[in-house]
Formats: sequence, structure tokens, C-alpha cells
Amino acid sequence: MRMRFFRVWRAAFNRLAGGWSGEASRLHTSRKLCLIAAFVLLSIILFRPHLMLPNRVYDWYFVLDITQSMNVTDYQVAGKSIGRLQMAKQSIRKTLSALPCGSRVALGMFTERNVVNVVEPVEVCAHFAALDQTVASMDWRMAWAADSFIAHGLYNALEQAPELGKQIRVMFFSDGQQAPPANPRYMPSYAGKPGDVQGYLVGMGKPVASKIPKLDEKNAVSGYWEQEEVQRFGNFGMAETLSVLAMEQGQHDRNAGHGPGNNLLDNAHLSALDEQNLQRLSDNTGLNYVRLEQAGQSSGWATGLGMTAWRWADTDLRPWLAVPTIICWLLYLLLSFAGSGWLRWLVRRWSAARWFDMGQAVRRLKISGKQHV
Repeated sequence: MRMRFFRVWRAAFNRLAGGWSGEASRLHTSRKLCLIAAFVLLSIILFRPHLMLPNRVYDWYFVLDITQSMNVTDYQVAGKSIGRLQMAKQSIRKTLSALPCGSRVALGMFTERNVVNVVEPVEVCAHFAALDQTVASMDWRMAWAADSFIAHGLYNALEQAPELGKQIRVMFFSDGQQAPPANPRYMPSYAGKPGDVQGYLVGMGKPVASKIPKLDEKNAVSGYWEQEEVQRFGNFGMAETLSVLAMEQGQHDRNAGHGPGNNLLDNAHLSALDEQNLQRLSDNTGLNYVRLEQAGQSSGWATGLGMTAWRWADTDLRPWLAVPTIICWLLYLLLSFAGSGWLRWLVRRWSAARWFDMGQAVRRLKISGKQHV
């Protein structure tokens, strides 16, 4: 059976190498049809055809932490140090390029306790330039307050998500640093159900603490935050609400600092990735906690299978038409050179080499069989 197959295969190649003698007119017609088909398909591609088709798309709400700790330069790209904020922006911009047409994107910024939705969901291809420019323009100077209560901001973003779309996902970029450090007794609780809103909590920065720079209006470093400055501003944190018994015992804190205590403010002028805080928030909300090492990582997270939203979308047909165009062109070339002498010689040499290899293999099998007997 195997030998019969190779005989048929060899006969087909010999006929091809011979230029299909006696069928010159049919060969000429086939070449012409292939050329016409390739020309027609190329002409259609030039008009950029689109059609509404069911497509796998993605809906994302990208939220960027723009507090001052995000200015810490603890990333290395091409031998240069860049800040966490710049790295997060590069990551979002790369993700925008990776999303297929029909996907929708919303943008938000976080500082203090709230997230401001600066761009409502728009189609990524039709509004790519505007989205890309908006992300590039996001800056720490847009912050309306210096505080950074991550839990409040994350919960606020998750509350906004259902209002932006039923299938919207959230990708929240933050280093997790609380500024000033809040009293653990008064951390807010998540009102929603964990997992109701899917997405990622993206940790920015390195676990090694670094100084937080002070930037001027031109984004040049003018100094670094000192411990005394942070402690002074940190006194206006969340105060403990004492019981009546505690107040009767003289534990009044009306005139005391409202911060969590100087022991937690000792290193508040330094900033590092607070994975413990972000992991706790991830567990509370059902978001996936991930750590950003390279800008391109977020593209894979955003286009993962679990984040897919199927719906009818405007689909570019050019990639679909490119395949039959290439096939028609290759057939035209094959039919054009089918009768050439050099192709006939090449096919025969290759066929002879194949048959020589097959003969060697058959002889080896026969010898092996005799030895076993």
C-alpha cells in the first residue's frame, strides 16, 4: 500500500515536470484564471472592506495611580531609569495596540480616595489616537490631593465599572503605598461581591524602598521628601474613635495627632512596592494580583481567554482576503514554471533521491527481519 502511494506521487511529479504535455490550452486558461483572481482580490483589499461579524473583543477600564510615590524611578528600560508612572503609561499604551478592533477602553486616574473617569468606554481602533494621547498626557500634576488611600480608590473604581458596561474589566496600576499610613482599624470594607468585576490589580515598583522625589513644574527633580515632612503631613490621617470608657479614662485624642503613630511614619518618606497590601486588596475584591516587570506583560493579561467579551463587531476583512490572494499567486507561479527545463530537472533529481532513500530503508527492513527470524 505504501509503495503504491509513492508510485502515484512520483507519477504526479513527473507529469508536473513534463509541463502537462497535450494540455497547453488548459494550462494557459488555469494561469489566466489564477492571475485574474489574484488581481480581483487585491483590488478588493485596496478598498479596506469591513463587515459586522461576531468577534472576540475586550472591554477594559484602565486606572492609573498618579500619586507622588509613582514618580520613584526604580525601573530600568534600555539602560535608563524610568519612574513607575511612566512604566505604567507605557504598559497601557502597548495594551491599546494589542487589543483587537471592536474592543472598548475607558481611562481613569486615582489620587486621595477617588477615581476620576476621564474617558468613557470608546472603540479602540476608531479612537486609538485620542486614547494613546490621553494616556501619554496623564501626569502626577493632575492630582487634586496629596493623600493616597489605595483601598478607597480601588473600591471606587470597582463601583464605577458596572456603570461603564456590563462586560467591563478593571486594570488598576498602583504601587500600593498608603500615604499617610492609615489606621488599620478604619480601613474600608468592600461592599461588592468578590469576583463580580474581573480584572487585575497591577503592582508597580520594586520591593526595595527608595526615596520619593519632589518634581518641579518641568518634571525635574528638585529634592526628595524627608521624614520630618512626611510626619508633619501624616498627622492628618484617620483618628481612632475612642469608646466612652476610654474617654473617661483620659484617653482623649482631640488634640493629639490623628495619624497611625510615629512608629509607622518612620519610613513613610521611602517608597517600595507594598505587595502585602495589594494582595490583601486582591483577596477582598477577587481581582488577580500581578506584578509588572516589563511593559508588554499587560498586553497578555488584557487579552487572556478569561477576559473575552464576544459580540458583533466591525471586522477588517483584509487579513481574510490575503490568504486566498497569496494562494492564487503561488498557483500562477507554479503553473507558469511547470514546463520549464530546470524545474523538470530539479523535480526528477529530488524524486530520484527520495526513491534512493526509500530503497535503502526497504533493504534495511528486510535485513532486520531476516536477523530476527
